[in-house]
Amino acid sequence: MKTHAFFSPYYWDNAHEVAAALREQGAVHRAMIPRGEQGIPVWIVARYKEAREALTDPGLSKDVDGLTAILHKHLEAVGEEAKLSSMFSPHMIFSDPPRHTRLKDLLVKHFTRARVEALKPRVEQMTAELLDDLSRERAVDLITEVAFPLPLYVICELIGVPEHKRGMLRAWTYALMEDLPDRADVASQSMQDYLLDLIETARANPGDDLLSALVQEAENEDHLSQEELVGTLFLLFVAGHETTTALIGNGIRWLMDDPQLWRELGQHPELLPGAVKEISRFDAAVATTTHRFTTTPVTIGETTIPPGEIVLISLLSANRDERRYDRADELDIHRNESNLAFGHGIHYCLGAQLGTMEAETVVGALTRRFPNARLADATGLRRRQPAMIPNSYVELIANLG
Repeated sequence: MKTHAFFSPYYWDNAHEVAAALREQGAVHRAMIPRGEQGIPVWIVARYKEAREALTDPGLSKDVDGLTAILHKHLEAVGEEAKLSSMFSPHMIFSDPPRHTRLKDLLVKHFTRARVEALKPRVEQMTAELLDDLSRERAVDLITEVAFPLPLYVICELIGVPEHKRGMLRAWTYALMEDLPDRADVASQSMQDYLLDLIETARANPGDDLLSALVQEAENEDHLSQEELVGTLFLLFVAGHETTTALIGNGIRWLMDDPQLWRELGQHPELLPGAVKEISRFDAAVATTTHRFTTTPVTIGETTIPPGEIVLISLLSANRDERRYDRADELDIHRNESNLAFGHGIHYCLGAQLGTMEAETVVGALTRRFPNARLADATGLRRRQPAMIPNSYVELIANLG
């Protein structure tokens, strides 16, 4: 039936229902990403086993040049200008080895576990400041007031963006999340111009932040080029910010659904890591991976996909696959099983530790401060429909008293 299709109008607010119906039919499905009157044709991998295998299949490429050539062809076919966001640039997400290996090695050298751990006190402080500003007299939107700004401010802290510039970046990032090409194009260009200025500032006056460390690498034989550096910053801002917003929002939404569990988490913070891990499985922050394309005929399950086709892997669907998880549709914070929420293989999310730490911090602070908090309306929640296909709520209106 038409309602059971990935990316249909019905899909966005009923993603798990759609995914469950399609998993029963098979592991791989055709779908259309809405663009123009026809859309862009893609293949979706929906079951866990096939999804995990596809994430490491060498026949599925993430090379930005090959990908943009295919996307341009499809955009021209639907009568749209062949113009893509700056997210489609030479950074780790859209690279294959050996370029991916090189870019990752250069970033991992400075984006270390120690640097993330060092951010934790500041994340706790920023979280506390955001919660201090929440009203106790009226219902508040926890997406707008907490889940959206915190990840952005953390990334700004990580790369050294001055506090007085963060509001501007918040507006641009929000515009990039909307499904409005005109606004997104302007925001993309404005952000790129600002990031170029920020790079020059870090080069002239280096600090202790990640960007300064990356810029100083320019004196070595191998370093990020200017284009690669801008692409990496876009990756941190847009991909890192949007997915963490979704993780925090999804956690708040489902944990508040169980008042007893909500209070238990406030009293037993040692349960937070398991709760955030299970939320990431139960309601994956990223509905599908970013684009891959077939370089040769690729067989997934019983389906052979010809070369030159775009493939998306549904993490949301794979993580609810009944073939992999017992009671897959139940939220169980004591479940101790791995999942694909942050990917698998060489493209496993580099920011997983940071995003998880932020989610644990926010959920922990909210459950301690507001043990009786409740969503004002848990039945009319809507999902956002952004270009990078995260799985985030538009708003979460809660009473904190």
